[in-house]
Amino acid sequence: MDQLSKRHSEILDTLGRRGYLAIEELVAAFNVTPQTLRRDLQDLADRGLLRRHHGGASANVSTANADYGLRHVETADGKAAIGRVAAKLVTPGSSLFLTPGTTVDALAKAIVELAPSGLRVVTNSIAAAAILEQCPGISIQVTGGIWMRHNRALGGTPAVEFVENYRCDLHLTSIGAIDLDGNLLEYRDEEVVVARAMFRNARRKVLLADHTKFGRVATSRLAHLSEVSTLITDRKPNEQISAMIRRAGCELVVSG
Repeated sequence: MDQLSKRHSEILDTLGRRGYLAIEELVAAFNVTPQTLRRDLQDLADRGLLRRHHGGASANVSTANADYGLRHVETADGKAAIGRVAAKLVTPGSSLFLTPGTTVDALAKAIVELAPSGLRVVTNSIAAAAILEQCPGISIQVTGGIWMRHNRALGGTPAVEFVENYRCDLHLTSIGAIDLDGNLLEYRDEEVVVARAMFRNARRKVLLADHTKFGRVATSRLAHLSEVSTLITDRKPNEQISAMIRRAGCELVVSG
């Protein structure tokens, strides 16, 4: 394989961090013409290094998420904004499922700031539970299960069996990837099976996803966007993603 040019390497690096970008976003980022950018993308797609889509491109990674510590730093302001908006959906005396993830950690911090009384939380996230314990008015039930170091959480069959004992008002979940067909995807089976149990036992499903999750791919399917009542993100999506959200019939809330 020929050595990559500096711009090609930078395109791949940007897509690796952002997941999906439209042609116009890449043109602006690299200060080239649309024709040049399309040739770049086609060349990289021919080498199997990215995925081409109508109007854009996405990273060609489906089996691994970024490191937990790195995800805490990436788009931190956007995740904090999403968390503040989502926390306003949590009312005193309500019950909720929380899945693991750095966006949910931001939500947990926002919930603590609001300090709702009589709140009951069922979670497999050790990280979120540690944040929520700062608020004495919150009752926290933590699942058992297999320790998932990559996400500071518990997974597998024991966690699923624990979740099946509950039915909650809200399921507030982040996600690893949202593909261009509207599928909600994660990277590990032992993680997504717990999220599925929470999903089917919640009265309302709310998805928290920063802008880098759109157009990404992963291997384990949680659900489809049409099964979610509300999607909260930090930036207005481009037209292709917006059209997909409209087709799904999902309420879109932009926190930024």
